[in-house]
Amino acid sequence: MSTPVMPRQRPQADGDLVSWMAGTQLLARAVSVLLYLREREEPVTVGELAGALKVPINTVYRIVRTLEMGGLVDRSNRPYVSLGLRLMDLGQAKQRQVARELAPIAMPVLEALTSATGETSLLVMPTGARAICILAVESSRAIRLSYQPGRVFPLYAGASGKVLLPWLSTQLVETALAQAEGQVLATGRKLTSAALLREVERIRDSGYCVTHAELDAGVSAVAAPVFGRGGQIFAAISVAGPETGFTANQLSGLIDHVCTAAAQTSRSLSIRAGEERG
Repeated sequence: MSTPVMPRQRPQADGDLVSWMAGTQLLARAVSVLLYLREREEPVTVGELAGALKVPINTVYRIVRTLEMGGLVDRSNRPYVSLGLRLMDLGQAKQRQVARELAPIAMPVLEALTSATGETSLLVMPTGARAICILAVESSRAIRLSYQPGRVFPLYAGASGKVLLPWLSTQLVETALAQAEGQVLATGRKLTSAALLREVERIRDSGYCVTHAELDAGVSAVAAPVFGRGGQIFAAISVAGPETGFTANQLSGLIDHVCTAAAQTSRSLSIRAGEERG
């Protein structure tokens, strides 16, 4: 397990940009183009891409043409560039694969967790400098949260992403710290990297994370880490719902349920890994 340290030299605050990957500069730049387009969620020109990524415009033109040939970017509305439709196919294929592998293990746990707590249950996995919802079981309550598989969460805020941080690589922790600096939560509180680092240590010590109104106003969540083969961080299990269901009197029971569900999933993953090796 890696121990987070204060960054010596921080990456870009748009932490998904992978320009720090030594030895694979062109590939890193192509990935950064795609991730930048995802973050912007609107078409941009090649010149805007070059300026934002600090890459020569001729290089960006070559990258964009190559990605266009693979359907990964769309230039039909020149001079603008946007994400290509082929990414929908790739995303759906990956979603089917992950759900096929994890649903038999995780869905019964999530269903039992929602039944026990009355709140929406999620299985979230780390993906680069973000976390993504893989499986979800909604509450049957009239007032409930709805999270669709594929929703992306930051690592610096919200229980589902933040609970992963203590066990991620130092590089990803540094990226999250850089992303966090100056971000404003739903409560209006401004984040600092120093405060986040202290919270990462508290999460490591306690083994769970509780948040209130960090990403969405009026929403609380409890999350715990799931470990896979070799004790490596694999995912997180969380429950989320209106703050009224996460009062001080209710939190102890919610934490127990979530930690038990995460531990059960970790055991099942270890058993499956042993069977695959055997």
